[in-house]
Amino acid sequence: MEKLEKTSQKQIVKVLLSTITGNLGSNILAFVIGLLILRETNSALNFGISQMIGPIVALLLLPVTGSMVDRFNRKLIIVYAQLLSMVSLAVYAVVIYFQGFEHLIYTYLLLIMLKVADQFLTTAFTASVLHIVITEHIQKLKSIQQGVTALIMIIAPIFGALLYNLIPLTAFVLIEIGIECLTLVIVLWINFDLTRGSGESHEEMASGSFFELFKEGLQFMAKSRKLIFTMVFSMIINFMAGAIHVGLPFLQIQVLHFSNSVYGIVEALFSVGMIASSIVLSASKEIKTPLAYSWKMTNAIGLLLVLLGCSLFFAFSQGYYIAFVAIYSFLTGAFITLVNVPISIWMTKEIPMQFQGRVFNILGTGGQLLMPLGILLFSGLFDHFSPAMIFTIAGSCLLIFTLCYPFVFKVNMKESKLLD
Repeated sequence: MEKLEKTSQKQIVKVLLSTITGNLGSNILAFVIGLLILRETNSALNFGISQMIGPIVALLLLPVTGSMVDRFNRKLIIVYAQLLSMVSLAVYAVVIYFQGFEHLIYTYLLLIMLKVADQFLTTAFTASVLHIVITEHIQKLKSIQQGVTALIMIIAPIFGALLYNLIPLTAFVLIEIGIECLTLVIVLWINFDLTRGSGESHEEMASGSFFELFKEGLQFMAKSRKLIFTMVFSMIINFMAGAIHVGLPFLQIQVLHFSNSVYGIVEALFSVGMIASSIVLSASKEIKTPLAYSWKMTNAIGLLLVLLGCSLFFAFSQGYYIAFVAIYSFLTGAFITLVNVPISIWMTKEIPMQFQGRVFNILGTGGQLLMPLGILLFSGLFDHFSPAMIFTIAGSCLLIFTLCYPFVFKVNMKESKLLD
């Protein structure tokens, strides 16, 4: 047992290394692409389209992603996903070298391919946690991984803003290909069967056609009011979050005219907030009522959005707005982590291993189902209406919904058992 625990500790290090390499380059590249779209087109709609791609691709892949993860070797799925990312980036580098960045269709196609790869990779990794580390290390892995991810999100915008005018986009893409190669090597180094029973094979985990497996996943979810509550709640929250995804970058670049460096720092503070809350969670005892805890944190996010909108109705100096938006970014990052981590740990422990790929995929994709509509709606609104009015109304709607929804749905959020 002691040997297994030591091996599990080493597994944590390997997973964290893959998290660092897998997220560092991609976050820098995503920041640069988003900044280029905003700078070159001056359109919230074009930026919004780039943000819509992910949820739409996830929705189209919904029937097959989780089923494939539960049926086939998850390590191989991750390897193939990494290879797809590398090939897509290589093709994009060649295209923009000869065609330039002006034709956004190539950038949108790259984002589609990267999302396809990421959808399989993320689902496979999430569903493999129980076999990568021992049960006692799950909360430790999740908390540290969240903190590492947040730290990368701090570094990425700063480096992206500093290097924006120094390195051409083609160079960014080539660097990202190199980092993805390193990630692939680390993934091959991870043991995905550390805690798997000797008699349990990959094929025995799930059998049948993709659609049969998908149907089984839906039937399992239908048995739990809490899982349905979580998915529908996430759908509405993500719809309203379109105001943040599109509005906050648009507000900083086009309305408040923040410099690239200030914009990068403010974006980084979002991740500082995530790290701060991750440290708090890792040092705290296990949360006994994760649903109730996350619900309270979501109320705080809605209240912050209302306060941001109200502040924009007044004419303050740019220094004030920099400070206020920076504080908003920090607190929002902190509360988002306090919403996500307890729920993620709860589901990892409660959902049976043979259903995790499908259930996590259905929950993740279902939660993002309305996100494209939210992004599209708010992209149009920010091109025609005051950000102050939009943020205030969106925050008020989010706060009212969050306060009322659990009582309408009649869910006992203090009970942590998955099945009623």
